[in-house]
Amino acid sequence: MSSLTFLSTASLLAIIIMTIAILISLIRLVKGPDLTDRIIALDQIELTIVGIILCHAIYTGNNIYMDVVLVVAFLIALGAMIITRYLYKRKIKND
Repeated sequence: MSSLTFLSTASLLAIIIMTIAILISLIRLVKGPDLTDRIIALDQIELTIVGIILCHAIYTGNNIYMDVVLVVAFLIALGAMIITRYLYKRKIKND
């Protein structure tokens, strides 16, 4: 088995596993007992999607997806900071 075949097979298997992880996170997103659990599940879904895009870039050999991953990862980090600040201010206001 050549290294290219192994890499393609491994990335395809990783995409399948990450898709299952997204489905499990969707259950937590819907059933989450409070807002914090839902936010963490949504963040996990976003990061798993970044992983899927990376594996797809490896599988297809198309490097343009790396730029997409960079922008999406930046937006995820920015969104997490904004949500955390909102929850922190809400906690201070309620105390």
